[in-house]
Amino acid sequence: MFRIVLSLLVVFPSMVMATPSMHTLLSQGGYVEPIVVIGSVEAEYDGLVSSFDMDIKNGQLIYEIDILNLDTNEVIELEFDATDGNLVTKKLNVFESDDLDQIKAARIVIAQGMTFTDLVKLATQDQPGYLIEAALDHDLAISYLELKLLNVSSKHTIAFDIENLRPLPLLQWD
Repeated sequence: MFRIVLSLLVVFPSMVMATPSMHTLLSQGGYVEPIVVIGSVEAEYDGLVSSFDMDIKNGQLIYEIDILNLDTNEVIELEFDATDGNLVTKKLNVFESDDLDQIKAARIVIAQGMTFTDLVKLATQDQPGYLIEAALDHDLAISYLELKLLNVSSKHTIAFDIENLRPLPLLQWD
């Protein structure tokens, strides 16, 4: 039995190689900071960035960014290679009912004269960890930015009030 396992390890070493964790990839560096890619998207596309997420696909770190264009009622879904910031895929969709909460929050961001990048920077100052997710949302009559930060020991979620530009302590959880 040992020989069979050993021969499998020699013939198929990729089978035993674990997919690297998100924290491992981020701590090794070698990627474009998410806030830089988000800022580039804001400069290049019409609309407001409404969400950011990262994913590991085939061992590669990928950034996923959605843009709401309130003028055309469209959502642009973009994927970028995190190592160089180059666009990988682009999809265009019309608004759907599940976009309504983000649309409400986006209107408040626009009324505040802010960008998604501005909000992320405000919300994450003095917060340890890597930004792995951020999204506009509206619930309980509050528009907020929900963020997930990753550090060595845990994933930490915070909420940031868009109208009052302050953390929402009642919506902090681990």
